[in-house]
Amino acid sequence: MTQPQPSHTTHTPGRVRVLTGAKPTSELHVGNYFGAIRPAIEASHDAGKEVILMCVDWHGLTDRAKILEPGKYTAGLLATYLTMGFSLEKNMIVLQSEIPEIPEIAWYLSCVSAVGLLERAHAYKDALSSGKEPTAGLFNYPILMAADIVTFDAQVVPVGKDQSQHLEYASDMVKLFNNAVGRPVLFEPKALIQETPLLIGIDGERKMSKSYGNHLPLFAPKKEIEKRIKEIKTDSKGLDDPKDPETCAVFQILKSFGSKESIAYMDERLRNGTGYGYGHAKKDVIDEHERVFGCKRELYEHYINSPRELAQLLTPSHNCARQLAATVRQRVRDALSLGIL
Repeated sequence: MTQPQPSHTTHTPGRVRVLTGAKPTSELHVGNYFGAIRPAIEASHDAGKEVILMCVDWHGLTDRAKILEPGKYTAGLLATYLTMGFSLEKNMIVLQSEIPEIPEIAWYLSCVSAVGLLERAHAYKDALSSGKEPTAGLFNYPILMAADIVTFDAQVVPVGKDQSQHLEYASDMVKLFNNAVGRPVLFEPKALIQETPLLIGIDGERKMSKSYGNHLPLFAPKKEIEKRIKEIKTDSKGLDDPKDPETCAVFQILKSFGSKESIAYMDERLRNGTGYGYGHAKKDVIDEHERVFGCKRELYEHYINSPRELAQLLTPSHNCARQLAATVRQRVRDALSLGIL
C-alpha cells in the first residue's frame, strides 16, 4: 500500500523530477556514455522532466584504497556532461559535497533504520567478497543514497538492476521516518529500472571497463583512439565473408554511440560481406568516434583547464539545489521539533 505523500513538496507542476547520480571514480569511456551519460543528456532535453544530475563524490570515498580518486576525476565528469550537451535550462548539475543538507538528512534516516537492513544489502556483500575494506562509509552507503534522493523530493530515480535494492531501501526508509513522526514528511521515490545491456570491450570478451584495460576513451588524443579501435578483437572471417553484426565487437561498440545512419550502413555491409572487412569497419568506427567525441575534444579540454568557469556555469544549479534541500530539511526539522531559532 502506497503511503500518502507530503502535501507541500517542491515539485514543478507538469514536470517529473528525475534524480540520477554519477560517481567520479575513473576516466570516462564509451561504456559510460552508452549506459549513463547519453540517457541523462537525453532526459535533460525532455520538456516533461526536471533532471538533477548529481556528481556523487561522497559515494566515491567508500573505497579507502581509492579515496583520492573522486577529487581527481570530478572535473572530468562535470566537463563531460556539459561538453556532450546536458541542458542546464530548467535542469541542474550538482556536486554532492556542495549540499550540506544531504548528510544531515542521512543522519535522520540512519536513526530510524535498523542495522539488519544494511547488513542485508547485496552491494555491501558483493563489495566485501571482491576484497573491499568494510568501512563504515561502505556499510552506510544505502543511507547516503537515500538521502541524496529524498533531500530533493525526487520522484523518479533511474537505476540498473544492481542498484534496485538501494531504491527499495530508500522507499523503506521514507516509510520508517514518516511512520516515526506520524505524518508524511519525506517523499517516497520510485525506481525506473534501466535495461541497458552491458557493452563489450575491445577485447571482445568482457564488459568494457577501465579496470580490465579494454575500454575506449571519449576524449583521448586521436592517435590513441585509432590505436585502441584497431585492437578490437575480431574473428578470422575474410574480406568477402558475410559477418554477423550481433557477434561482432566492432559493430557493438559502434552501436553504443554512432548515428542511426552509420549503424545501418555497417550492419548492411557486414551482413553482405562483399568487399567489406573488419579493417573497413574499424576505420568507420574511428571516423564516427571523431565525429561524435573528437570534434568536442577542444571544448572538453577548455572546461578541464577552466575550473572557475566550470564552477560559474554550475552556480545557478547549486543555488537552486540548496533552496530545494533547505526546504526539505526544514520540513524534517519541523516534524522532529528540532531547533529554537
